[in-house]
Amino acid sequence: MLGKLFAKKTPESERARADELFERGELGPAKLAYERAQSLVPSTADALRAELGTRVDACRDGLARRRITEAEHLFTQDAHELALSELEGALEVAASAELKAEIERRIENSERSEARAQVELAEQSDDERFETIAGSWEEEQLDEYDAHGEPLRAALLALHDGRASDARAVIEPLASADPDACYLWFELGRARVLDGDLDGGRGAFETFLARLPEGAGGDARLSAHVELAAMLRERGELEAAIAQHQAAIEALPDDPRAYLAMAAFFRREGLAAEAIEVLEAGIDALEGNQVPWRVTLELGLAHADVGATGPAVERLEDVVSYFVGRQQLDLPPECAVRLAQLHEQVGNQSRALDLYRLLAAGSDLPALHLYHREAARLLLALDLRVDAKRMLQRALEVAPDDPAVREDLAKRLAELQ
Repeated sequence: MLGKLFAKKTPESERARADELFERGELGPAKLAYERAQSLVPSTADALRAELGTRVDACRDGLARRRITEAEHLFTQDAHELALSELEGALEVAASAELKAEIERRIENSERSEARAQVELAEQSDDERFETIAGSWEEEQLDEYDAHGEPLRAALLALHDGRASDARAVIEPLASADPDACYLWFELGRARVLDGDLDGGRGAFETFLARLPEGAGGDARLSAHVELAAMLRERGELEAAIAQHQAAIEALPDDPRAYLAMAAFFRREGLAAEAIEVLEAGIDALEGNQVPWRVTLELGLAHADVGATGPAVERLEDVVSYFVGRQQLDLPPECAVRLAQLHEQVGNQSRALDLYRLLAAGSDLPALHLYHREAARLLLALDLRVDAKRMLQRALEVAPDDPAVREDLAKRLAELQ
């Protein structure tokens, strides 16, 4: 036993430990273990040090991708500031230049979208803005807010505008002084988190959930559980985070969004099989009602993650059919890109090309050049050189002002001249 306790650590032993952690999806500890192994490598073993550095970068990129996924989920919950914070954190941890460029494009795109939304809201009167914000509130929630009059109304508008400190200064004393306050604690939780007080935000969300009557809360309840789950996961408390999602489902058994949130969480943690189980339970809970396309999308992505190509293609094609059937050809990129990759894996290059062409004509502006590039690659594989050349020319027209990106596209185009 003493030998094991005091055995000298070697690059090989640390590498083996790091590989084990990496295979289990524990990317943070794996990164630290690879770095320890790297520090033990003799100065003459440059090749091994470089190899370990590559593994460190793989961990960093994996951690960054998890934060990107979390950001996308937060965007669907209208938690723009939290989502942007996740993207900024992903940018800090990412290693590869390509992934950093992708994150920067997402940040730029999200900021544009938020700016447009803010401009639209700014053109409204305060009364109209308040009506817009209050559109998803529960009746009890609105009654509680109305009881506190104009000061709270102004604070909620400030919170929506991103002025968290101003909002918190008003909401905090109101919540503390009102023994019957419930939804005020939800708004206080949001204000504290946006103000950088994560522990305070967690406490406020927990108080809100504790005071909610059974079956009440709606969107606010779901958002609180999702926020708490994200905080707990960040602290490494995976089981407690899962318990928050489970509580959301138990409180909102007929709301597909609760199942969707838990499934997305499982998939981010590499638990795609568990995500499928949750989504199928959510579909059963709908009792024959129409399945929201986001549930179908998440189910398709989860099937793809477990390697079930057939079911994955079927579900993702259902999402495409949903949009096309409504004359909407601007497909969700996370659906169309994964579906194109699956089709290409099984040799269906024509269908993959169709999907990239649709994406190239869509609204995902930061990634348009990537979709054009992939379409050109498939056109070339199908021996359609003239079309491939045109696609690459369009890729250059929509490419960002990034020398590396433009050089790559120009090189590909030159090879077709």
